[in-house]
Amino acid sequence: MRPLRLAVMLEQALEVGGGFQQPLNDVLWLRDWAAKSNNEIVVYSPYPKTQEILKEFGIKARLLKFGMLDYAFLFLKYCKPFDLVQLGLELKSPFERALIRDGIDVVHFTSTSKRHLLLYQLPFIITIFDGCHRDAPEFPEVRAFGEFERREILFGLGSMKAVLVLVNAPELVEDLSRRYAVERSRMVSIPFSPSIYVSSAGSTDSGADDAVLKKYRLERDYLFYPAQFWPHKNHLTLLSALARLREQGRTERLVLCGSDRGGREKIDAAIAAYGLAGQVTILGFVESSELAALYRGAAALVMPSYFGPTNLPPLEAWAVGTPVIYPEAFKAQAGDAAILFDYDDPDSLANAIISLRTEGTSLRLRKAGERRLQQLASETELGQQHFGQQMDRLKHRLALMPR
Repeated sequence: MRPLRLAVMLEQALEVGGGFQQPLNDVLWLRDWAAKSNNEIVVYSPYPKTQEILKEFGIKARLLKFGMLDYAFLFLKYCKPFDLVQLGLELKSPFERALIRDGIDVVHFTSTSKRHLLLYQLPFIITIFDGCHRDAPEFPEVRAFGEFERREILFGLGSMKAVLVLVNAPELVEDLSRRYAVERSRMVSIPFSPSIYVSSAGSTDSGADDAVLKKYRLERDYLFYPAQFWPHKNHLTLLSALARLREQGRTERLVLCGSDRGGREKIDAAIAAYGLAGQVTILGFVESSELAALYRGAAALVMPSYFGPTNLPPLEAWAVGTPVIYPEAFKAQAGDAAILFDYDDPDSLANAIISLRTEGTSLRLRKAGERRLQQLASETELGQQHFGQQMDRLKHRLALMPR
């Protein structure tokens, strides 16, 4: 049987943060899967920067951008009657025609992509990171200007039509099955893994870390929150908690990094209102290669995000031995490897930070983080094996069909 040729779409830009790092992890393990299973992967991205990054890992990616005709197809696809026209005329978008010319058998979207709407002939795999537009529809980033409706179309049609749906937690299997009637047999759960830039950094000598901290004029023992500045990232609760701690005579330093997605202005205003300018450092977007040093320099990762059920930063913190403070809503991911708090309650978060500073807590959390990371690594291996089994079945079925 000839090798299966799998297109792997790496569509997120580097500035997206975890939305880029996790698909990058996927590309790396899919490369290993293809080599072991006598299959092939072809990596595509619309960003030249991503091509350059992949070269560092020995992967040659092809540039595949959206053209105006693709956008026209996509617009018409949102209009239901166009499906009948496409069916009758057997129209294919330029995007799909390019993949067919490359001999692609299956298209693997490593994020929840709108491009699956352009596929008329090729079967596809879709990845769904979360269902947060349903979990927390009050946030404008998942509600305003048709974003909620757009996600419903992508999640609903994508998950029902995909030959395989990849998720990162069992909770998402339950949610998709309940919300969109997706068959469980077509879903595979593969937990997140730490960014390759963090996990491969290991126990880098302190001199290299010191250089990064010196660059940003940081002293060790700060609280660290790497997150884009969206409202759902909940920076304001963290700032309120710091203000309450200071009222108790406790001064904690905070380091934030990430791209501005419309929430930075309100955060700057809150820092000024609380009088926290001397305690808070905002780095903006930082290079991936610097993340490990920033994690290691921290007393803890503090992540009050409303969106889950899983997130990448706790894994990265555990990978370098940094304690984690995390919402109790996501206890299923954290287990006993984090101090948990109520993300709607600044006092709860302030108390969690106080707990961090009690004797023996940091050491306990480091050991628990190591164990939790090992557990998740075992679950990841099982999920990847399940993926391989599903792909073997799909490969057999596609061999029965005309090309």
